[in-house]
Amino acid sequence: MIRSLRFPFLIVFMLLGLWGTSPLADSNPDLTGDDVYQITRTFLRSHYSRGQFDDDRSRLMLQMALNQYDPNHLYFLQSDIDEFKAYETQLDDLIEDENIEIAFTIFDRFRQRLGERIVQVNAILDGDIDLDTQERFNRERQDEPYPGDSAHAEALWRTKLKFDLLEQMSSGSTIDEAKKAVRKRLRNLNIRIEQTIHNDIVTSWLNAFTAAFDPHSAYLSPDDLENFNISLRLSLEGIGATLRSEDGYTVVTSIIPGGAADKEGSLKPEDKIVGVGQGDLDELTDVVNQRLADVVKLIRGPRGTTVRLSVLRDEGRIETQQLVTIVRDKIILKDGEAQGRVIESPPDASGRSYRFGVVKLPSFYVDFGARRRNPDDFKSSSRDVKRLIQDFVAQNVDGVILDLRNNGGGGLDEAVSLSGLFLNKGPVVMVKDFRGRLTVLENPHSQPLWRGPLLVMTNRYSASASEILAGALKDYGRAILVGDRSTFGKGTVQNVITLREGLGAVKTTVAKFYRPGSASTQHRGVVPDVVLPSMNNHLEIGESSLKNALPWDAISKADFKPWQDLSPYLPLIQQRSRERLADSAKFHTVSANVKTFVENRNKRKTVTTGEILSEIRGAGSEDTATADAPVPDASDATDATDSGSKDIYLDESTEILADYIQLARDGLPADVARQNRM
Repeated sequence: MIRSLRFPFLIVFMLLGLWGTSPLADSNPDLTGDDVYQITRTFLRSHYSRGQFDDDRSRLMLQMALNQYDPNHLYFLQSDIDEFKAYETQLDDLIEDENIEIAFTIFDRFRQRLGERIVQVNAILDGDIDLDTQERFNRERQDEPYPGDSAHAEALWRTKLKFDLLEQMSSGSTIDEAKKAVRKRLRNLNIRIEQTIHNDIVTSWLNAFTAAFDPHSAYLSPDDLENFNISLRLSLEGIGATLRSEDGYTVVTSIIPGGAADKEGSLKPEDKIVGVGQGDLDELTDVVNQRLADVVKLIRGPRGTTVRLSVLRDEGRIETQQLVTIVRDKIILKDGEAQGRVIESPPDASGRSYRFGVVKLPSFYVDFGARRRNPDDFKSSSRDVKRLIQDFVAQNVDGVILDLRNNGGGGLDEAVSLSGLFLNKGPVVMVKDFRGRLTVLENPHSQPLWRGPLLVMTNRYSASASEILAGALKDYGRAILVGDRSTFGKGTVQNVITLREGLGAVKTTVAKFYRPGSASTQHRGVVPDVVLPSMNNHLEIGESSLKNALPWDAISKADFKPWQDLSPYLPLIQQRSRERLADSAKFHTVSANVKTFVENRNKRKTVTTGEILSEIRGAGSEDTATADAPVPDASDATDATDSGSKDIYLDESTEILADYIQLARDGLPADVARQNRM
C-alpha cells in the first residue's frame, strides 16, 4: 500500500483509529535510544536498496526531520538551522550510539518558535491592521530561506498574517471572523504540539530516518499498525463514529451508517465528548484537553462491551450536557468496499444502446486474519468483485467498466487474484528483490469469469496495486484504459515487519514490480489509451514529485500470450472521443478551468495584497463575475464529477466502450482497415 498517497490513506487511518478493534494498553513504554537502534537495524537488513546509513543519508534525514515541523520555513530561524546542521553528518553515528537527544532538541525549538509567533500574531490581531498597504507574499516557501533572525521572522509573519486574513475575507468572512479563524488555526496547532508526548517525537524521528531511503517506507507505532490493519480488512469493533480534535475537545465528525452509535441513535455529529466511562458503573474520565489518541484508547473496545460518553451539544443559544451509552459492535466499512451497478450507454451511431456493469474499487483490501482462520470465507476485494461480476454475467451486460480512480493500492496478491477474473492463466506481475532475484506471479484462476469487453478507468491517484492490475490488462490487450495522462507511478513493494510487543512495525520497501511487458511503473506509471482533460494532468501528483523516490527501469519481457491486439481500434476510438469532447459543454468548462489554472499558477504562487483586495471588492460587480472561469482548488482534483452532480468521466468512458463494441462488431471502416495493413 502506498504511503504517500499519504493524503487519502493517512486520513483514513486517522479516522479508523477512532473506533479500534480491541482495548489497547493504557500506554506504550517510552521508546529508548536502544529501541531506535534496533528498529533501524531491522529496517536496514530488509530494505530494497541495501544502502548504508551514511553521511549522505544522515543529511537527508535531518532535512526530512526539519520539514516534518516546518515545511514552509516559517518558524525556525536560520540560527536554529545552523545549530542543527552541526549534526547533519552525525545522525548515523548518534543512532549507532543509541543517542536520540537531537530529536527532542529540534522539537523543543519548534515549540519555542511557535510560541513566539503566537504571541506576535495575537498582539497584531488585537490592534488595527492596515490591509491596503501593497505587499507581496510567496505562498510556497519550501525553497525560500529561513528567517534570518527574530526581526525578520516578525516581519515575515506580519505580512503572512495580512494574506491569511485577506484569504479568509475573500471567502465572505468579515475582518472579525477572519481574525477569529486565524487565532483558532494557530491555537489548534499549539494544542497539538503541547499534547505531543515522548513517543510521538521518536516516531517522527524514525519516519525521518525511513524517508531518507524512500518515500513509502515508514515506522508504524502500535496505534498506527492497528489502524493500518483496519484499513486492509475494512472491519473493526467499536462505536462507529469518526472524531476530530478541535479547541481541546474531541468532536464527533460523523456517524457511520449501520454502526453501533447509529443504531443507538443518541450520539450526533458536532457533539463534544468531555467524559468517557467503561461499563455501567465505571467513573467517567475527563477528556477535555486530552490527546485524541488517548481519548481513542478509552473509547475503543470489543463488541458487546459498553462505553458511556458525556457529551456537550449545542442546542442553539445554550449548550447542554448529555450522557450517551453505547454497546460496541463490529463495524463494516462499507465505503471502502467494492461497489457495483448497471448503467446504460447513450445510443451509438447505429442507434443501439448497451448495458454496462460498473465496479468502483476504492482499494485492494483483505482480512489477513480471517483468511488464516478460514481460507474459504474471508473479506477481500477480489472475492467481492467476483460476486459483482457474477451478478453482471447473470444480468447479461454488454461490457464491464472497472473504476480504479483514487485507488491507492493494498494487497499485492489481491491485485494478482483479481486479474484472474479477466485474464487467462499467465504472468500478472514480476517482482525483483534487492538481490536481483525475480519472482513471476501468475493469476490463480484457470479461466476468466468475464471474457467480454472491458474498460479500466484510472487517474493520477491510482497507485501501486492499481497499477499492477491496469498495467497487466493493458499489456495483454485485455482492456481499454481511460483517464489522466498517467497513473501515480509507484512501482515498489512494501512488507510490514512486526517488531517485538510495544514497538509496532516497520513498513519497508523490499522489492520493485514490473509489468508483463517488462516496464516498471516506477515514476512513469501506466499511460492510458485515451487521455481525458483533467486538472490532475497539471498538478504535481505522483511518484516523480516525491523526494528520494527510486528510479525507473525495465527488465526482460515475461512469457505470455496477449488476449488480443487493440491497436487497430485505438486511433478511431481516440478520434471519436476528441470529437465528443469538442462538442461537450461540460468538458469545455473543465478545459477552461485548466487553462485558467495553468496561466495563473506561477502568478498565484506569489500574490499581492492589492490583487486579493481587488478580488474581494470587485466580487459583486458584473464585469468581475463574468470575466473568468473559477480556478479549482487542488482539493477538487480527485473529484471526477461535474459540480458534484454527474460523473462526466464515467459518461465518456461508457461512450468509449460503446465505440469499441460497435467497431469490434461491425468491423473497422475500409479506409482505416487498409491503413492498418500498410
